[in-house]
Amino acid sequence: MVSRVDLQEESVDLTVNRSGLLDLLGLDATAQSLEPLVLTLPATKIRRGHQLRLVIPGVQPLNITPATRDEKLVALIAEAHAARKLVLANPEQSIASIAASHGRCRTRLGKLAALACLAPDIVTAIVEGRHPASLTARTLQDIDLPLGWTDQRALLGFA
Repeated sequence: MVSRVDLQEESVDLTVNRSGLLDLLGLDATAQSLEPLVLTLPATKIRRGHQLRLVIPGVQPLNITPATRDEKLVALIAEAHAARKLVLANPEQSIASIAASHGRCRTRLGKLAALACLAPDIVTAIVEGRHPASLTARTLQDIDLPLGWTDQRALLGFA
């Protein structure tokens, strides 16, 4: 009876064979137009980690659980931006001398300054809790982050 299903950005289109539908209902198919019937159903995109689902709401309002934010990951992003400000405030000094004068580890300060170069949409997704479940503060600290935003999205699971 359903001859085609088309997924659109905000809807699902079902193409139904009219003669099959009329036969199912026990009606005479010859008296009616036999053109296919296209039903359009509104849909909502829901992202969970790497999964993207197209959900068709029923009669009840769609209850979407709010995204939960990883506070450790958000704190790491905030610390990275603070480290970037510290490095930019002292352009004449090396990272090692900045770290020594502020009582910080030079390796961590360098990694944090690099994390401040994350793509803005990745930072927004992290703050809003829409990041992949596999992305944690530990994985972000341990990863060798590329400079290109497209490469960052692919590496971190946002592509």
